[in-house]
Amino acid sequence: KGQDILDVWFESGSSWNAVMRDRSDGEDFPIDLYLEGSDQHRGWFQLSLLPSLGVMGEPAFRTLLTHGFMVDKDGKKLSKSKGAALKDLFDRYGADVLRWWVCSLAYENDVKVDEEFFKLAGDNYRKIRNTMRFLLSNLSDYTPDDSISFPPTSLEAWVLGEFEQTRAKVVDAYNSYAFHEVHKLLYNFCNTTLSGEYLSAVKDRLYCDAIDSERRRRAQQAMFMMCDGICKLLAPVMCHTADEAYRVLHAIDPKDTDNCVHLTGFPDTLDVQPDAAWSDALKVLDDAMRALEHARADKGIDNPLDAGLLLPDPEGVLAKFEAVDLADYCGVSRVTLKASGEIEVTDLSDEPRCQRSWKRDGTVKQRSDGGMLSDRDAAALGV
Repeated sequence: KGQDILDVWFESGSSWNAVMRDRSDGEDFPIDLYLEGSDQHRGWFQLSLLPSLGVMGEPAFRTLLTHGFMVDKDGKKLSKSKGAALKDLFDRYGADVLRWWVCSLAYENDVKVDEEFFKLAGDNYRKIRNTMRFLLSNLSDYTPDDSISFPPTSLEAWVLGEFEQTRAKVVDAYNSYAFHEVHKLLYNFCNTTLSGEYLSAVKDRLYCDAIDSERRRRAQQAMFMMCDGICKLLAPVMCHTADEAYRVLHAIDPKDTDNCVHLTGFPDTLDVQPDAAWSDALKVLDDAMRALEHARADKGIDNPLDAGLLLPDPEGVLAKFEAVDLADYCGVSRVTLKASGEIEVTDLSDEPRCQRSWKRDGTVKQRSDGGMLSDRDAAALGV
């Protein structure tokens, strides 16, 4: 039994005095953050506050953060003595899935622990991991080039503008300890904006353009920038996955302990200005996507690449953009603009299909290698 304890609560309540005052590294009083469960409001928090006010004239902490407790699905408190150890969950799902689940919680309240929640967290985690894997797999032949510019009307300017908004909100959420907001923002960007919209739109140019084509390289530069940024934003939560992806992206040896994502900061502000017309253009394109769904039922056009779109553009908003970008965003073979009227879906199944890109294209013809290719695809293959 020790003889140097005056009182356990006094000792813990004055721990700031031993830990933080006159530190050799220059980080002095007060402490940035006190973190504990909500049962410590009248415990450690209060008993740290009172001695500090009495001796220093100010609180021992700049910020106080409290959280609820884990309970089972019936609302009963979990405890190790009742066999509630989480090791089996770590073994089954991995640390990053459990960290991702914790990130999703409104932690100020008590949290119910049910395996269904971990299964859902695992599904969401894999969606983000698959998005990162797609980015990395399409950067294997690319060397980052900061000289590449992004025209304001390009798909890249749009998606980088979306990423910049997400980046700023995520950093603010981290600074406010709003981790559930971090979870929502990053999941929505990766699953909807990236995977559901941008990456679907640029698959054709990634797979079918000439390797060094301007628009393919532009897409790769944007993908590199976003992959790097996502790794850094995910690092506090998906610490293992973020570092694994970061090392692949930057070709860092797994054994290199001097370089990892956790030794970097959050991504810098992106200086990319998408055209203001993007918001209006996307409204029209979303309407066009709904028209395609109706055409699937009404006209039997099951494959969007068998369709073209005739889009009204009375204000000239869409005329600013490359028709091929509009078509790729919607997943169709062609977009044509008209002065007025309604959105029309046209059946292009009578036109020849490129055997490489599967797009319907009037330039498709048999090439020297025997394939039916469009001019773009023939040039990419050199036939």
